[in-house]
Amino acid sequence: MFFEVDFALRINGNYQTIHTAFVSADSVSECIDKAEGIRDELPQSKKQHVHIFIGD
Repeated sequence: MFFEVDFALRINGNYQTIHTAFVSADSVSECIDKAEGIRDELPQSKKQHVHIFIGD
């Protein structure tokens, strides 16, 4: 199954998407694990908390 994953920063109370990825995973839990790995590679995650939003 493919999941659309948005990575966003919270700016002034609003979320702004900084990256979108399509993740192939068998479950939401597996998708979360993969998304966290992608988030760790984003340069913004070194300075700010990057939020993960998963859709199908």
